[in-house]
Amino acid sequence: MVSAAIIIGALLVAALLALTPRIRRSSAWKATVTPLSSIMGSGFLVSAPLVAAEAGLYAPLAMAGLLVVAFAIGGMIRFNIRYAEPEAEGGGEPSDAGSDAHRAHRGHHQRSRGHWSGAQPRLTGTLEKASHVVLAVAYVVSVTYYLQLLSAFALDRFGVADLLWSRVLCTAVLGGITAVGAVWGLKALEGLETWAVSLNLGMIAALLVALAVHDGTLLASGDLALPELQPDPDLPHAARIVMGLLIVVQGFETSRFLGDEHSADERIRTMRTAQILASVIYLAFVTLTLPLFDASHLDADVTAIVRLVAPVAVALPTLIVVTAVGSQLSAAVADDAACAGLLRTFFRGRVRARWSYLGIGALTIGLTWLTDVLEIISLASRAFALFYALQCAVALLTARGREDAPHRRWVMGLAGALALLSLAIAVLGIPAE
Repeated sequence: MVSAAIIIGALLVAALLALTPRIRRSSAWKATVTPLSSIMGSGFLVSAPLVAAEAGLYAPLAMAGLLVVAFAIGGMIRFNIRYAEPEAEGGGEPSDAGSDAHRAHRGHHQRSRGHWSGAQPRLTGTLEKASHVVLAVAYVVSVTYYLQLLSAFALDRFGVADLLWSRVLCTAVLGGITAVGAVWGLKALEGLETWAVSLNLGMIAALLVALAVHDGTLLASGDLALPELQPDPDLPHAARIVMGLLIVVQGFETSRFLGDEHSADERIRTMRTAQILASVIYLAFVTLTLPLFDASHLDADVTAIVRLVAPVAVALPTLIVVTAVGSQLSAAVADDAACAGLLRTFFRGRVRARWSYLGIGALTIGLTWLTDVLEIISLASRAFALFYALQCAVALLTARGREDAPHRRWVMGLAGALALLSLAIAVLGIPAE
């Protein structure tokens, strides 16, 4: 009965989001759901086991720390949308808003090309361009991360936990995406995103309700108890691992590159909303899962959530795996297209999208065979941290030159501190063990 209610609830939420005309046409909803789905898809399912493995019962506090850092960095990117973007407007080649490229491809090209025209102050422009190059590299890593995660969840359902088979499946999916991108362009897969995002949000809603009911029932009966989860006694080591988990709250920067269909005000407002919603969801999820952990079997396993929620409802593991496969595939396609959009800017359109997709495919397949899923999580976190460090440096320089910016001295101080913190994450973050 509970399983049926969970499945029906998840499907109803997904159908409501995917099929309601008013929601589908809403510009604000599109601008909100893009960063929200990116944040949730980045690491929602792996967040609780990985953070709990290091922080024990302090997992909600560790998660809150990551979210506060992410929100503060998001504030710097919102500052750049407001004040740094106008300095680069009007540069580059004409917009291609009507092209048949994937939405992420168009958005990243449209929002980056002006910065490569030399319209910004020299140092600010150099840092901005450097951040775009780093972001392109980060996207290559994140595509690999998403599909390694997809492979891990898909094979786990069949009882397969072999690194070789995971790499084979990941390579096959990467090969398929690369072939579609090279032959038809990834817009051919854009329709998948609507359903994948809707199903992912529906599953998250159903999962949180199921966990709340489960914990509430235990509390009412007097059976609710927290396991004796001890944090890693080596605090510097634990801190470095938590630093390496920044990828699980990454994705908000997509608002920076939503393209010409959304105004700066709308992107700023909806990005803030997406980060707040994601923070509430993450904190609720990590807190509600604590009673499910077993201290004797606590390790950094990315698919641990599948076994963790089995006592809550029989249907949850299957629902999670299906949703994970769809959301990770959708996220990989979007980041692949985004990387190709940045490459178009770098090469000023001289390299055809076909060759960009082939190059991205070759790099991601190479990374698949050189890393495992825990290593790629840390590597992706460090790559995005370097992008954030550069964006914070851009915010600092922009605030210094914009006397009309409110609270500019506070912005400069915070941007400098966050740039140093992001750089520390990029240098010191390590994989979970």
